[in-house]
Amino acid sequence: MNLNKAIVYRLLKLLSEKVMTIYRYEKESGISHSASNYIFNETNKDVKFSTIVKVCYILRISLEEFFSDSIFDINKLDFELVKL
Repeated sequence: MNLNKAIVYRLLKLLSEKVMTIYRYEKESGISHSASNYIFNETNKDVKFSTIVKVCYILRISLEEFFSDSIFDINKLDFELVKL
């Protein structure tokens, strides 16, 4: 699974656990509906870190808690290392 899919999976799982709709998530986070669609439809290759921070804030969780799911196991993720 690629990192973007893992983030979308985790976000949907947390919204479900918090009984929060995508509409409410958009309103409380200030993330536009079109930006939200780019995330959930995996149109963008990467989700901005600032978006993840906003998500954590409205869900009242830490970044550590967001990334604590086993879906983020580095050995299971498919990603490319960028050479600098």
